[in-house]
Amino acid sequence: MELMVVVAIIAITAAFAILNLIGRRADVKLQGAVNNLKGDLNVARTMAVRENARVVVLFSENGYQVFVDNGSTEWNFDPGEERMVRDRQLPAGVSIDLAATDLDSDRTRFNERGLPDPSNLGTMVLVDSNGGQGQIQMNRLGRLTVQ
Repeated sequence: MELMVVVAIIAITAAFAILNLIGRRADVKLQGAVNNLKGDLNVARTMAVRENARVVVLFSENGYQVFVDNGSTEWNFDPGEERMVRDRQLPAGVSIDLAATDLDSDRTRFNERGLPDPSNLGTMVLVDSNGGQGQIQMNRLGRLTVQ
């Protein structure tokens, strides 16, 4: 009888621990996606200075593209003419909330000096399937702040 009580207590404790781990999984995915986006934006800014060219970041609901823009197709990626830096798909359950993201036309770019386009500053918002939210704010100097 004592052995059955001990096994039951262990089973109940394990069930709570597993449920807690499953709930944290979405938070970890969201935080990882936010960190990846911040890192990729910093790469875009550095690439703009290094290449002495504009680097564009285009956002969609399930990911984003970063490419060196030669100016032949304003804001759009031309595979024959422009070089892709990143084509990142977000993990399952994480998306970019385009309605809450306050960038003009869901895009931004960095000029040859590494400064963001003045009309495309603001906040990028990522959400997970549990309603969690991560935000990255970009100021006029290209500084990124995670909230």
